[in-house]
Amino acid sequence: MARVDITLAGRNYPIACDDGQEERVRRIAAYIDSKIDSIGNLPTATDTHLLVMASLMLGDELFDAQSRLDGAAATSDADAEADAAIAQSIGRLANRIETIAARLEGA
Repeated sequence: MARVDITLAGRNYPIACDDGQEERVRRIAAYIDSKIDSIGNLPTATDTHLLVMASLMLGDELFDAQSRLDGAAATSDADAEADAAIAQSIGRLANRIETIAARLEGA
């Protein structure tokens, strides 16, 4: 188990993580700290309040990303349905062509 020191809102926190994940934890912490910085300097905000607001911002980003993924999946499903309908139409056309060809051969 590895240990990483991160800084959020000017305070240091020792964090345990899996071996090899230290850099990822540092990058995530830097991202969260940038969210805290974007909130600005609120004189009445406690560290806990800043972390809660940053968590809400990150949750909002996560929900937006999930909505985009869900939309992409729906589009993918619609594309698959359209492909199936096209394949079915092609199959019907192939059958009609074979029927016409058989009639011509018999004539």
